[in-house]
Amino acid sequence: FLLFHAVGGMLTRRVCCAPAYLLLPCLQRYCSVVASALGIPALLPFLKAVCLSKKSWQARHTGIKIVQQIAILMGCAVLPHLKALVDIIKHGLKDENQKVKTITSLSLAALAEAASPYGIESFDDVLEPLWRGIRSLRGKVLAAFLKCIGFIIPLMDAEHAFYYTREVMVVLKREFQTPDEEMKKIVLKVVQQCVGTEGVEPEYIKTEVLPEFFRCFWQRRM
Repeated sequence: FLLFHAVGGMLTRRVCCAPAYLLLPCLQRYCSVVASALGIPALLPFLKAVCLSKKSWQARHTGIKIVQQIAILMGCAVLPHLKALVDIIKHGLKDENQKVKTITSLSLAALAEAASPYGIESFDDVLEPLWRGIRSLRGKVLAAFLKCIGFIIPLMDAEHAFYYTREVMVVLKREFQTPDEEMKKIVLKVVQQCVGTEGVEPEYIKTEVLPEFFRCFWQRRM
């Protein structure tokens, strides 16, 4: 175990800040396997140090990506440590680097998906920056923020789910008209997640969502 830990430490210190993009995916998977084998608490001090690194945005990006891989690999086993993992990466939503913002929202989405249908209280601190973000961001970063919101809303109780669905729907309806095919796919997925959540009223969907949805996506062909 000590040899494994030492080799892993040398590998992570060298790769986290290096532009060795072929090695980074291996490192991320390596760390997620370590978390699975030894338990997430064993990796939390390392993750906190890397995700809060001030030396390199690549280090922060790598640490946050590791959290995403842990969520994908371990699924609902992240639940006991969900709050700790969210707290470690939540600052990335306000990072000055757009790539760090993007991977942070994608990692939060992976955590929410893994924890579903539980754990909404762990995401309390990220709701405000997410909602600020969707009002000001554009492009791939906006798409990632919307994807994250799409996985968080189904965790909410009925009242809050309906409220936040109405809020995000303003942005979703605007993006119905985007020429970007990837953005359209994400928008449609988030709409599906929102309208399928308990508490979202059928009358609201019928009057506020369907008209614009059909106008933008329903194409008649002879």
